[in-house]
Amino acid sequence: MQKTRSLNQLSLEQADQPVHPGIPGERPFWNRHSRRFIYAPAFDIAAVEGADAYRFEASVPGDTLVYTFTTPMPHADLSPIWRQLPPDSIHLRIKAVSADGETLQAAKKTFIKSPPFSGSTGNAAYGYVESGMRCLRDLLQQEKARCWLISGRPNPEYALWVHPSKIIGALARGMAAYAAYKPRLPDADKAGKIAQKAADFLLDLSEPAGRPLEYWPPTHWDGVPRGNHPIYMDEIMTNCPAEAAMDYLDLNDLTGDDIYFTAATRIADTYMRLQRADGTWYQLLNRLTGKPVKSNRLVPTPVIRFLDRLHRQYGTDAYRSVRDRAFDWCLQNPLQTFNWSAQFEDTRPKALYQNLSHCEAVQMALLLLEAAPDNPEYASAALQVLRFAEDQFVVWQESDPVLRSLWFKPGAVWNSYSKETGSDWFVPAGLEQYAFYTPIDATVSWFIQAFIAFYRYSSEPLYLAKAVALANTLTRAQEYHGGGEIPTHLRKNLPEANWLNCSVISALTLIEHADLLRSYGGN
Repeated sequence: MQKTRSLNQLSLEQADQPVHPGIPGERPFWNRHSRRFIYAPAFDIAAVEGADAYRFEASVPGDTLVYTFTTPMPHADLSPIWRQLPPDSIHLRIKAVSADGETLQAAKKTFIKSPPFSGSTGNAAYGYVESGMRCLRDLLQQEKARCWLISGRPNPEYALWVHPSKIIGALARGMAAYAAYKPRLPDADKAGKIAQKAADFLLDLSEPAGRPLEYWPPTHWDGVPRGNHPIYMDEIMTNCPAEAAMDYLDLNDLTGDDIYFTAATRIADTYMRLQRADGTWYQLLNRLTGKPVKSNRLVPTPVIRFLDRLHRQYGTDAYRSVRDRAFDWCLQNPLQTFNWSAQFEDTRPKALYQNLSHCEAVQMALLLLEAAPDNPEYASAALQVLRFAEDQFVVWQESDPVLRSLWFKPGAVWNSYSKETGSDWFVPAGLEQYAFYTPIDATVSWFIQAFIAFYRYSSEPLYLAKAVALANTLTRAQEYHGGGEIPTHLRKNLPEANWLNCSVISALTLIEHADLLRSYGGN
């Protein structure tokens, strides 16, 4: 009980601290399109000529109570009243006031205040290793995996194969992990064969030698009916080859066959050839010409992680300068601007700050923490990045008004709330991106990894408690849906088929970190 109270208090204190607040003319405000906050926000409110002070007035609809403070800065953060505000929809007015008390001008903001982590974790439905293995075993038994043993091709009834780098690669990775599990399982050979057949199929789909994007696997594929999933056959999203290369390295580790290591290094060679002078890549390239489809730049955290693995695990030094230039670009760009724009192949790139996401931000926090022992200032930078991601994309409590909001068009299957039944989300949970503001198991898994990394670096129990709370959610959602595959959508009513890549990363996250998660008092 004492531990819970202290975690609650620490969470409340941290919530008073704004996340990377903007400074006019010096640092941009990243939250112009943000609709909810856990941590006290600051907004880009312009100064008014003749104003002597600015009066902030916050209220909740239907309540006559007004929370106020006065400050000389129009862009001040809300920490003076943040803890007093209830979790609810907040209406904020910022009044520019003259020396004689006259209101010269007023600005308005409406947003949701969300409650911070409460210290409560709930219980896990299964042990963490058991949960991960249940998921992988269930995948092995499903037709979308078994079909590879029979035909060596994707089952056309599973539409998500249209994202081959992500989905076929993830199947190879998940089955390779199952095949390599110790003690060895009776059906390990079957899983290993599926992994190889999937990886070999993806290799065959890849761009041939001599093409502008040679050896890169496709981001989209029209080999199965796509259903309602958008595909862009002439485009490759430049984070996808790095993710597939990581899957090839897993196959190399399982089989010892150099074909997979060679495939990974060939992907790295193409990254090296296409790297821009500033250190990153265009986010979308035309498959046939190699030219950019749009001007959006890639936030290259997946590429950095891939090149790091080549260096650390295999001693490959050829790509160190490529990696370092990409890392420096991240330091100089998103780490300064906090433009952590979504980079999902089924979501088109949006304008600046319009569609932020957790993914690359959390990955950047992990990269910074890895470098923090030699560069201690990276630890504080990593914490700021993770706080941003948590602030925008984690729901800790069932009382969060986020659960009572409709984030999609009326009638859409993605909406989970109704006045009659409430919300069907499993909480706590992580949400994917502004354009798809819904709880996803892979999002939860990235947060688990990041919170655990912060705990290992700092020994602060709060981070481990957060990781355990999120891990337990994965197991409870899994149990609710039959105890097999961990559901992609952490909801009681699933709106679509599970995404293989999400299931695999969730299973492997639970297995890899089971001992530490269990040490906190879990299963």
